[in-house]
Amino acid sequence: MLTNKFSSASSLLTGIFFIVLGALFFTEYSKIWTLIYILFMIGFLWIGLNQILRALNNKQKASLNLSTILTSLLCVGLAVYTFFNPGLFFKFIHYVIGWWALLNAAIQFINFYVYRRDCLKGTYVLFLKGLADAVFAAMLMLKPINKLWIVAYIAGAYLIFYGGVTVLEALKDLLSAGMSVKIREHLRISIPVLISAIIPQRFFLSINALIKTNKLNPDAQVAPQASTDLEVFIYLKESGPESLGHVDISFQGKIYSYGCHDPHHRGLFGTLGDGVLVVSDRETFLKHALKSEDKTIISYGLTLNEGQKAMLQKRIDAMMERAYTWRPDAQLLAEGETAEGEAKDYASRVWNATHAHMYKFANGKFKTYFVFSTNCVLLADELLHCKELDLIPIGGIVTPGTYLEFLNTEYLRPGGMVVERTIYKRTRGKGGEHGGSFGSSLSSS
Repeated sequence: MLTNKFSSASSLLTGIFFIVLGALFFTEYSKIWTLIYILFMIGFLWIGLNQILRALNNKQKASLNLSTILTSLLCVGLAVYTFFNPGLFFKFIHYVIGWWALLNAAIQFINFYVYRRDCLKGTYVLFLKGLADAVFAAMLMLKPINKLWIVAYIAGAYLIFYGGVTVLEALKDLLSAGMSVKIREHLRISIPVLISAIIPQRFFLSINALIKTNKLNPDAQVAPQASTDLEVFIYLKESGPESLGHVDISFQGKIYSYGCHDPHHRGLFGTLGDGVLVVSDRETFLKHALKSEDKTIISYGLTLNEGQKAMLQKRIDAMMERAYTWRPDAQLLAEGETAEGEAKDYASRVWNATHAHMYKFANGKFKTYFVFSTNCVLLADELLHCKELDLIPIGGIVTPGTYLEFLNTEYLRPGGMVVERTIYKRTRGKGGEHGGSFGSSLSSS
């Protein structure tokens, strides 16, 4: 009970802090930007000097190399240069935020193309959002002088709304059950997409640190059957596009995994193409992901009542009505047919290891995969986010980072919907039936 009160009080204070900070962006935005300018200089000065001091430590003299010296000098030089040229710093901020807005505009225009091609609802809303972002980017970059008040007002509005939602989340335990559900359903705000993109990599590094300090038990095997009714899996990898994370769900012993898995029908650096749904046995799929794909997996377990189970199955059945069988190159070759490739792509590797069933969609949502909209997370969200289930209400652009942030917060929050968290990671050098043991830790306590 004491832990519950401490957690709620901490969330309440955090929400109030964001509200006050947001209000300052409206009333004292020039002072806020001056503070950011000062913190920027102090931060780079500290990074540069700290690297030199750590390298000069007796235990770390070997780390004092040319790369460390150049990085340190660059950070210190940037801090000094910024101090004598504050105007260039604020001009630089205009360009940084302008490029961020331009990236968002590009994402919205690609979404517009995908939604229009697949005849989905909300097509022109996406176009208008992209146009607004493009105009905002042009305003900042074409004449980058005294436009930070616009950014300040947008940031202030976001922080006030974010703080307000955080405060209401903290007060949920004091409200009626019905009001609590309404708060979660209507007042959920997601973290910015570019911030959410780095969350999976941060978790991956944290897990590796736990292993090195022997705080993560690497001896448990992948359980053949989950103790919870529904699992949401977050897949992490050290580098490459997959370092941004991937999301699957498991229900009734089957894993549903969606992605841009057809190598012959994709483009834009693998971020856009035909959507492919993989339906596989849970245990076999997880072991392949760990052993052959070398992924770290975080499993979040949720319990469902009978009504929720029936509703989830109904939504899965409705989704499968639009799907038709698709065969990867490895399956075509095994059945004596001609394949376009050499059967070394991801879908072929999965089929060889699991003999999973794979599907494409004839129409509607998920016919086309796009990494920033109709992606693996949206498929999970499509199945789990409805009024009858009310499981994972996340708004905004859905990414693995937003799901990871939400699920981990729910696990740590007393009384949260996530009742179990398990980490699976392949350990090297131990041998075994599956080429290594699979770590399991951080279960519900």
